Amino acid sequence: MDIPFSTLVGFGAGCIGLYSLLPQVVKCCRTGDVAAISLRMFAVRIFGLLLWTVYGYALGSLPVLIFSALGLVLSTVILVLKVRGSRTQPAGDECSRDVVREENPGSADPVAG
Repeated sequence: MDIPFSTLVGFGAGCIGLYSLLPQVVKCCRTGDVAAISLRMFAVRIFGLLLWTVYGYALGSLPVLIFSALGLVLSTVILVLKVRGSRTQPAGDECSRDVVREENPGSADPVAG
């Protein structure tokens, strides 16, 4: 069986690209922490992967078709977790826990003497 070099490169690139997304999916599924995930970025990524999947199908390129479809599935999982997580979290809560607010920064606390 003689597999073209370009197909081998495509499968290698697809494996690496998919592998780079797996830690994010695993972390989001295990912890449910999606505060650092950009909703807009993953929505655009899903649209791009959908187009790549259609392109791979139209060309008959198995590496493009397979890995863009798998990336589409994994990215959709992250997007669903993000949307589900943002519904349960009050608006603005993700930033308020990291910021220490001072009510009156110019005044000093009285010193007990």
